[in-house]
Amino acid sequence: MTDLGEVRAVLAGVADQLGSAYQHAGIARARIADAVAVLDGLGEVHSEPLVPPELLQAAEELERGLGLITFGATAVADIDARL
Repeated sequence: MTDLGEVRAVLAGVADQLGSAYQHAGIARARIADAVAVLDGLGEVHSEPLVPPELLQAAEELERGLGLITFGATAVADIDARL
């Protein structure tokens, strides 16, 4: 395999891993949203909110991570296109 072929193979592997990471993060986002919804519903009968602030912070960080994954995937695709 040529050096260019090796680089493209590595980029393809990175793109696959980024795609997988995005899928897993999307599942995590949905599960966090479900947990927040359940806790919000249960909190309606309690005097205090049941959703821990850390869970909301985790959701925000996950959104930031999804953006970074997307940015990385775009960068990999741009590099591959330039090759």
